[in-house]
Amino acid sequence: MNVLAFDVGGTFIKYGVFNDGRLGRVAKIPTPRTAADFYANLAQVVADQPDLAGIALSFPGFIDTKQQRAIRAGHLFYLDGQAIGQELNRRLVKPLPIWLENDANCAAMAEKLSGNAQDVDDFVVITLGTGVGGGIFVNGRILRGHDYRAGEFGMMLTNVDVDPEGTLHDYASTSALVQHYATHFGMTASSVDGRQIIAEQQEPAVAQLIEDWGQRVATAIFNLVATLDPQRVLLGGGISQNPALLPIVHRALHAIRFWDDFQVPLGTCAHHNDAGLYGAYYAIMTERFGKY
Repeated sequence: MNVLAFDVGGTFIKYGVFNDGRLGRVAKIPTPRTAADFYANLAQVVADQPDLAGIALSFPGFIDTKQQRAIRAGHLFYLDGQAIGQELNRRLVKPLPIWLENDANCAAMAEKLSGNAQDVDDFVVITLGTGVGGGIFVNGRILRGHDYRAGEFGMMLTNVDVDPEGTLHDYASTSALVQHYATHFGMTASSVDGRQIIAEQQEPAVAQLIEDWGQRVATAIFNLVATLDPQRVLLGGGISQNPALLPIVHRALHAIRFWDDFQVPLGTCAHHNDAGLYGAYYAIMTERFGKY
């Protein structure tokens, strides 16, 4: 069975075909800036793939999985309120089963079914990238919330004494770290990435930026652990591939006076940048084909 999976991001859309659970070559296209181009480009990718049994999409924002609708589509605001699968099928020669799922929920599903959370039923995935996302498993099931907003960790307010409307997106994302670094050194944010910054942590000025950022990530983790009491917390996103990340966050967590009473195992996601593709595949196989 061939399933085409899309991982829709703000800059690129990655895609790949799963053949009986095995991911083939991964490719990407720039994320279009209009709804018409979005559907046309995805339809062209579909047309280039033979013998598909279904299409799965990992998608940003608030995703109503019952109606298969993007209530809010993150940075893809031009898709707000649209039934993505239905609109895509209208442009295909042959309609196919389609499943739309929140991107951080996809990351959590990938970890539960073939990653670093296979042995636990209660865990949290925190994705650090352009923003801060989250996926929550409780009693072995994904927690979507009444209005499909569970796991929107990036919208939590933080540092309110300085910035009353500042969110985790603004302070704890990889983009926030990159922006602070670029501002400090008079560079453009596009010329640096989070993994490069972590690699420079021996430089005193960089070390302070990383320490401040790590404290914000650790504060978010502590608050989530105090709220949800998970068995494990996993960090995802491209920056999680750097082995220096966990020690940075561990140091910041142990600086929190109450961490000893609440601490849980902290790790990184197994699937890294392919988590969205794997999670989308698992989602459609679970919801449309009843496999998992």
